[in-house]
Amino acid sequence: MAVPKYDEMYAEFLNALSDGQKHKISDIRAEIAEKKGLTAEELEERFPEKTNKVFFDRVHWSKTYLKKAGLVGSEKRGYCYITDAGKQLLAEKLEKIDNHVLKRYESFRKYIEASKNSNRKSEKKSQNIEPDISDEAPDELIARAVEKLNAELADELLSEIMEQSPAFFEWLVSHLLEKMGYGVSELELSKTNHQSRDGGIDGVIRQDKLGFDKIYIQAKRWDLNTAVGRPELQKFYGALPNGTVHGLFITTARFSDDAIEYAQSRNNIVLVDGIRLAKLMIEHNVGVSVETQYVVKRLDSDFFRDE
Repeated sequence: MAVPKYDEMYAEFLNALSDGQKHKISDIRAEIAEKKGLTAEELEERFPEKTNKVFFDRVHWSKTYLKKAGLVGSEKRGYCYITDAGKQLLAEKLEKIDNHVLKRYESFRKYIEASKNSNRKSEKKSQNIEPDISDEAPDELIARAVEKLNAELADELLSEIMEQSPAFFEWLVSHLLEKMGYGVSELELSKTNHQSRDGGIDGVIRQDKLGFDKIYIQAKRWDLNTAVGRPELQKFYGALPNGTVHGLFITTARFSDDAIEYAQSRNNIVLVDGIRLAKLMIEHNVGVSVETQYVVKRLDSDFFRDE
C-alpha cells in the first residue's frame, strides 16, 4: 500500500497515546507504521528533490493538526500525550477520524480559517480544508503554501525558545540583531534573576557598525499566552536616558492593546512580539536551515523576438 496521507493516520496517532502516558514521536511513528503495515521500502520513500521522508513528514502534519484541534499536546521536546478531548474522541469509537471530525473543535476551525485568510486573493467559502486549486494560480498556491509552512515553523520556533534557558534567549536576541546588521558588542542582558539591572533597560546595541547611535533594549521571555501591558512599557520608557532616540522591546509574548497604543504615542519605541520575533528569525535564517529550494521559471519573450 502507499504511504497514508496525514489525515488517514489520526486514529492510529491517538491510539498510540491512549494509555495516557507521554510517548516519543519516534515510537508513535513506529506504531503507526506497524498498524498500517508499511514496508521498509515505503518507510524510506522520499519526496522528489527533497531529503525528508514522506512518512515522517506526514506523521509530523498529523501531529500538528491534532495539536491544533486540542486532541494532543507536547510539553517536552520530542514527546506527545493525549488530552482529555482526545480521550473523549477515542471513546466514541468512530469508524473514521479525519479533517471533518477535527472541524468539530473551535481551535481547529480557527486555525483553518486563519490559514484561508492568509491567502489574500482567495474569496472561496468552501467547507473543504483546502480551497480548490482551480481557484488559484499556481504561483499563488506556492506562495500560500510557503506562508503556511512558515507559520508552522514560527510556532515551532517559539515553542523551542520557551524550552531553552534564559541565558539562551539573551544570546538569541543578540545573535538575531547582529544578523540584522546591528552592532551588538554592548548588548549585555541581565544574568541575575532575569530582571533589568537599571529598572527597565536590559542592554544597548549600536544602530550602526561605528556606534554613532544607540538603541536601548528590553527583552522578556514570557509565556506565549501572556500579554505585556502598558505599565511595563511605561517602566521601560521611563528608564530611557535623556536624549535617547530609540527603544526596542522584544518579547516571546504578545502586547496588550493599551501597550500598543502607548508605544504608538511615543515615536521612539519599537515593539517586537513573539510572532514578529519568529518571522524575523526565519527572514534572517536564525535557528532555521534551508530544506528545499524551488525555482519558478517563466518564458523569456525577448529570446524569441526576431531582431
